Amino acid sequence: MRSELTLWRDRDPAAMRLPGIHCGTLDGPPDDPVDAVAQLASAGVQFVQVHEPVDLTDPDGASAVAVLLLVRELTSHGIAVDWTLRMADPAQWRALSHLYPPTGVFRGSTGEENEDHVVTVWRGSFHIAKCGYRRGPGFLEIRDHRWDSFRRLVVNAPRSTAFQGLLDGVPVVASASTERVLERHLRENLLHRAGRYLWWTPYRLRRWPLSTTIP
Repeated sequence: MRSELTLWRDRDPAAMRLPGIHCGTLDGPPDDPVDAVAQLASAGVQFVQVHEPVDLTDPDGASAVAVLLLVRELTSHGIAVDWTLRMADPAQWRALSHLYPPTGVFRGSTGEENEDHVVTVWRGSFHIAKCGYRRGPGFLEIRDHRWDSFRRLVVNAPRSTAFQGLLDGVPVVASASTERVLERHLRENLLHRAGRYLWWTPYRLRRWPLSTTIP
């Protein structure tokens, strides 16, 4: 199922009712989230509502990973997102805690009870550039604040087509061979599994945070 998206040029509830602020709808996450979200940002979109929950209990994962890639790119551009998340174990939320906080986190495939404490902690701990990367000549520098300690990781210039595709927003089907190639990134939680798919979790840092609290 492709989740419909609604777009606005402002995230303030009062402003969203003014003429010209509503930007219409999109029929589901774009096939190229990196390019599509860049175009939305250029058009002045500041708020996106995702109408269907991201369901990480779905054994296929295609729909979930499509929305997660969208949320990742929206977060990278500083665009607010109204989205909800369904997880088998909400205690695993920290791997996604660099994404714009969801309005609801639900347990299990049919559970409807919001894990309010997860949402509260997620919102309270979220900040810009919580897990992002910048590209240098021949390397990626990743800065990760998702857990209690700050981690700085350097990945040498990726040569594999699969890895370059991940950076371009294309998930790969998880298999024994791909997991061997990408083992380090799975271990470092730079890749996340959604059903049958693996996707690259850090977003590109587009503005360096001006804060002494963020190394």
